[in-house]
Amino acid sequence: MLSPHLRKFNELYQNYGLGAVKNIWLLVSLLPLGRTVNLYKLKDYVGGVLDRPTSQPQSHYKRLIRFFQDWGACEELRHDLMRMNLRLLKKLGAKTLILDGTSWTIGEAKVHYLVLSVLVGTVAVPIYWTQLEKIGASSQEERKAMFDQALKLFDLKGMTLLADREYIGKQWFKYLKDNGIAFVIRLRFGDYYEQVDQAGGKDYRTMLHKCRRKGKLVKKQVNIAGYAFTVVMLPNPKVGAEEPILIFLTSLPQASKAARMYVMRWKIECLFKHLKSNGYNLEDLNLKDPGKNQLMMALAALAYVLAIRQGWPYRKRIATQEYQDGSQTPEVSIFREGLARLIHKCFRFCRFLEFVLGILNPKNHAICKNVQ
Repeated sequence: MLSPHLRKFNELYQNYGLGAVKNIWLLVSLLPLGRTVNLYKLKDYVGGVLDRPTSQPQSHYKRLIRFFQDWGACEELRHDLMRMNLRLLKKLGAKTLILDGTSWTIGEAKVHYLVLSVLVGTVAVPIYWTQLEKIGASSQEERKAMFDQALKLFDLKGMTLLADREYIGKQWFKYLKDNGIAFVIRLRFGDYYEQVDQAGGKDYRTMLHKCRRKGKLVKKQVNIAGYAFTVVMLPNPKVGAEEPILIFLTSLPQASKAARMYVMRWKIECLFKHLKSNGYNLEDLNLKDPGKNQLMMALAALAYVLAIRQGWPYRKRIATQEYQDGSQTPEVSIFREGLARLIHKCFRFCRFLEFVLGILNPKNHAICKNVQ
């Protein structure tokens, strides 16, 4: 019987019932098998996963569609699934946040997700997101509204946020400081030069000249929105880079630490690649309703986290490949390593539930012999 297993997902079961819990985890198990979020393609795997080989795929498709019709508008369900991501990551630890956006189109509709992720080791994992329904940079107000919601779900105080040049703004910096979130945010050339010049000491151009001439990190404390932050300039380590000098604003007391941390910001680009083209093909999404769209994003995030959990123990065994310039990278990502291993847990639904329950609470792990 599946029911005892499903009831062990206590909060989900109490809030949404057995049927919803079953469909949530069924969909999460289908994503690694189908490598897509397209429901019409996923329907073909349902009979095998539920051990119903004679069932009709079209009936499974109707079932999946009905789930999104019933629950696509339920914001609380999406929030509970977001919380589940951190529960699955609990033992791995995370102290760094990364903010970035990813966009594509569904037919004529524009999709733009603003995504907040946590850095687990060297892997970015999504914990909160919002769909802006536009292409282009987010405003300070949109970011603040998103973080207002994220802060209701997670304790982010004391963590450090990494973000690129489009995520700037005096009120945004103040908001992060007021909420106890440190940050390292890249600036464009010329951003806040007036504040640098007004702070006394070396002016903006002198700092740039010194950074170029000596090839060393240069920093200066400035006042923005009533707070003291630090502008950091350092040579771009990338050979032949279009921008020879990297410029940051940070609330961290150590400029060198801020520079080292920012290097990890690009890990969220790896996250987007895995979700969109290298894993679950998020761009196959054919749910135009924003609520249904975000619910599928939540399910894809859970499937992503489970792949990370599977790959994590093997991260030190992954072979490296060396390039002509002497740099080295792993032959496969932790996600791809984990995804290959996760698939084997997904062929039988009961086994998959045991696997998830074993991560959430090893003491709650049970053996199911009969699937109905």
